[in-house]
Amino acid sequence: MSGQREGDQLVAQVVSSAGGQIVGRVRLQKLFYILDQLGLNSDFSYEYHHYGPYSSDLAEAVEDAAAFGLVSERIERRMSDGVPYSIFESPVISTQGPLGGLERGAASSAIARMRAEPTIILELAATIDWLRAVERVADWEEELVRRKGAKAERDRMERAVALLRDLGLDDDPSTSGGVR
Repeated sequence: MSGQREGDQLVAQVVSSAGGQIVGRVRLQKLFYILDQLGLNSDFSYEYHHYGPYSSDLAEAVEDAAAFGLVSERIERRMSDGVPYSIFESPVISTQGPLGGLERGAASSAIARMRAEPTIILELAATIDWLRAVERVADWEEELVRRKGAKAERDRMERAVALLRDLGLDDDPSTSGGVR
């Protein structure tokens, strides 16, 4: 991909491929990070922030996509505490050909699998992948608990690892389907 203009189009294509809607900025960021690990090749760069891998390039591409009318962003508030969250929408379009560097069917399957999980599981999965693939932390489980605290409790860590395994991003590089 060359240039930000393609980034905004890719944002619209991914939102469309997610059934036309992605709820939450964290979900959008983690979905893109994981798709990039699978071979999306967005050219977005990531760094580690509070919620795991984050791309300011992606945030800018989302703003551009909204400015060009490729996606819309609606702000709603949680009923429980009034905290605002974003809903990104794009028309569901039937497209042929690849989604970035991914075959369309594989991308759609990965997106569907990620949509089936709560945002916290995506956040943990992206962080686990980051710790293993980028920071190369040997005891990533301990580091995950250190960084994420209560978020990594109960069965959440196991669900995040299962998600990565289902997507082909497990910790054994010989079986990983991701681009490393």
